[in-house]
This record gives sequence, C-alpha cells and structure tokens, in this order.
Amino acid sequence: LGDSAPRKGGFLGLLGTSTLELVQALDRTPRKIYEGRFWGDPGFIQVCFDVINLPEFKKVCAAKGHPFTVDSCPNGEIFDMGEASGHFAYIEDPDGTLIELVETYKVPVAKKLGIVIDMKKRDPEKLLPKILFRLMGIFMREKIKG
Repeated sequence: LGDSAPRKGGFLGLLGTSTLELVQALDRTPRKIYEGRFWGDPGFIQVCFDVINLPEFKKVCAAKGHPFTVDSCPNGEIFDMGEASGHFAYIEDPDGTLIELVETYKVPVAKKLGIVIDMKKRDPEKLLPKILFRLMGIFMREKIKG
C-alpha cells in the first residue's frame, strides 16, 4: 500500500514517505506470532503510525471490524507523560502483530531550554520547521552523551 494522495502532518519532514506490504496466510489459520511476549521485549513486535484525529480514526476502525485493543484516552482525555503527551492506541492484525497509532500533542525539543512543540495549538497538517528537527537531534545526542 502506498499513498493515494500527498501526505500531510507536522512530522512528515522527519518520518518521510512509506510503503506497506500486506501479507496474508491463506493456507493455514494464523496464530498470534508474539504470544507470550511483552511490550518492550527485544525484537520487533509492532509497527507504529502517526495519525491525525485519532478519535475519528477509532470510529473508522471499529466500523470496519478492527476495534482498538488498547486506548490511552477512551474518554477523550490526554495521556500526559510530563514532558510529552498524546493519544496512543493499538489494533492487531490477524497474526497478533501490534499496530500502534499515535497522535502527538506535546513533544520536548530542548528540555534544558524549555522548548516544547504543542501540537494542539497549531494546524496538525502543517509541516513543522526543519530547525525543530535539527534541535531535537542536537539535544538527543547531548542527552545520550551525558
């Protein structure tokens, strides 16, 4: 699957374009390939997508028979982690692979300088300035060093 129209979103400059290949086993009954594993275990156990208007997408998924298995904001609240916040949800494919959906509300750019991106105060479809991504990279490297 590829994009049928130009994509929009604040993080498009960081995430870029994507293509997704879907594979279905027709000769057997799928089993949950990660049964017994936990979130955070080594290895790939999920794929993640940046979503705009996750509450509306929740309705679309449910209508198509794929309800969220986890929803961090079932009543429309914000999942606040202090420096960052957003709305996080999961659905599963038939093999049990987790598909994470994230709508970002607040992201720290430079914690020491108090620079934060508040996505709730801007057009979610407008691309974020490249300088913010550069700052994030600089401050992440400093965080790792020391």
